[in-house]
Amino acid sequence: MKKLITLSISILISSMGFSQNNPINFETGGHGANWSWTTFENVTNPPLEFVSNPSATGINTSSTVAKFTALQAGNPWAGCESQNGSSIGTFTLSASNSTVKIMVYKSVISDVGIKFATGSLASTGEIKVANTLINQWEELTFDFSSKIGEPSSTNISQIIVFPDFNLAGRSSDVIAYFDNITFSGGTALAEPTVAATTPTKLSSDVISLFSNAYTNVAVDTWRTSWSVASLIDLQIAGNDAKKYTGLDYVGIETVNNQINISGMDLFEFDLWSPNSTSFRFKIVDFGANGAFGGGDDTEHETVITPTLNGWNHISVPLSAMTGLTTKSHIAQLIFASSPAGTSVVYVDNILFSKDVAGATEPTVAAATPTKLSSDVISLFSNAYTNTLIDTWRTSWSSATLTDIQIGGNDVKKYSSLDFVGVEAVVSQINISSMDTFEFNLWTPNSTSFRFKLVDFGADAAFGGGNDVEHETTITPTLSGWNHVAVPISSMTGLTTKSNIAQLIFSSTPAGASIAFIDNVMFSKKALVGVGSTKAEKVGIYPNPSNGTLNITTEKDIQNIVIYNSLGQVVFTQDVNANEVKININELPSGFYTVKTSINGVDSFNKIVKE
Repeated sequence: MKKLITLSISILISSMGFSQNNPINFETGGHGANWSWTTFENVTNPPLEFVSNPSATGINTSSTVAKFTALQAGNPWAGCESQNGSSIGTFTLSASNSTVKIMVYKSVISDVGIKFATGSLASTGEIKVANTLINQWEELTFDFSSKIGEPSSTNISQIIVFPDFNLAGRSSDVIAYFDNITFSGGTALAEPTVAATTPTKLSSDVISLFSNAYTNVAVDTWRTSWSVASLIDLQIAGNDAKKYTGLDYVGIETVNNQINISGMDLFEFDLWSPNSTSFRFKIVDFGANGAFGGGDDTEHETVITPTLNGWNHISVPLSAMTGLTTKSHIAQLIFASSPAGTSVVYVDNILFSKDVAGATEPTVAAATPTKLSSDVISLFSNAYTNTLIDTWRTSWSSATLTDIQIGGNDVKKYSSLDFVGVEAVVSQINISSMDTFEFNLWTPNSTSFRFKLVDFGADAAFGGGNDVEHETTITPTLSGWNHVAVPISSMTGLTTKSNIAQLIFSSTPAGASIAFIDNVMFSKKALVGVGSTKAEKVGIYPNPSNGTLNITTEKDIQNIVIYNSLGQVVFTQDVNANEVKININELPSGFYTVKTSINGVDSFNKIVKE
């Protein structure tokens, strides 16, 4: 296929300033397979071969790899080298390219060596790293940062590879495969530790190319032969994802199973990258004849600037893709990224969908609480006996209340919401023994949601001079259930807690917000349901932290919430892992509370952000 005409031209123009040809992936249209390679110190010196991947699984699913046969009678340092002065180009080692990685597949454990040479044959000397796995692909990392600034590291024009540097000698010929030689900075690139959020749209509203949430349509290939990228199929926190490394551009094709998206409104996917400064995606329709180049092909390319080191949910209206004038024969999706040839991206949940934003309501109920009834004071939940509430909408409220059921579960729906008062004036609530205020919230449009608790004080009367209150503000995730759980200790304005008489919800946009509320309660944090009677031990480090927070436990964490000193939620994430890394660079310096939820048990830890 040669469908990349428009996209590849722009990519080539942007890449002309690079004099180093990489990644070396031995693919058609890539680097390595069309170079002149010489083998040495290997008796008869059988040539380097370019063959089909012997095991297109695990971390390396690429089509073509290099095959080196180290003969038993060959020298331990038998190897192969690119032609000096061409092939790899000319470059100088620096902080941006001194980490070199190579994938190897070998039947023996032995060193792999890499070195570089200049046009005058000055050599960096080889760095050797042994593989630890046999008969499967493994990526080895070579740190050339110590060579930066040396004369032999300036104007490098040759790479030398020793696939089986075996000083112990060989008992037989050794076949060593290698692939995907990449160059990057000295600091290891970050990787996602949590999966992208699972889509919640109905399957009838979706055409899925790749997602665990739906049945996917047939895709011919996730990496065409003309791509310049390596593809790894992997799992992140138990969820399937695709990782492209050494990415310049990659083609995804459904030529044999073209897709009709005429009934769809959006193109969506999730993207995570540690280094992509500009990401492009193009959708191509082959037209009524269903063939490339028939004169009726249409296409449209979109450019975004992703947020690094976090999942980006990309959702673009098809109506904005003005070049895609036909939509019944979608045959290609093309991803491209800058920096060209060194970008790393993870993608998930790639689909076309109907735009149901603003029209949908929750179709599934909020998760049923599992804490023991003795550890809960419930205001509203089917899971417990509820305390007496005077009203769920006071006369002075600015909102409409509808009692509904979702999935057979009772729910409060507030529409046209500006603010609404919930009162327990007649039967005021003593929460002195409780630790947490929690509820479930689902909203299609609230950009800022606030809740206030009011205690009427010892005289149990409003306006008696000893009323106290505290308001908390959160930014909810839209069109999905938010489990809001705030430590009462963080509600610093609530200095008394024996006569709770009012709960006030308010939202922006004022007067137009819609909010579904369930499982409103006060709870103790230590005791929960079956299988646990105490909080799990949670390790958090470094503390103080200047940007990265590591959270470790013996059991898998289900949810993490971070509160600032005002009790406001500044971070929330559902997870399913016992080791989680969180980037808190964006948080201001100060004191925070980290809540980890494990099998229904909430643990609270104080941290300091420097």
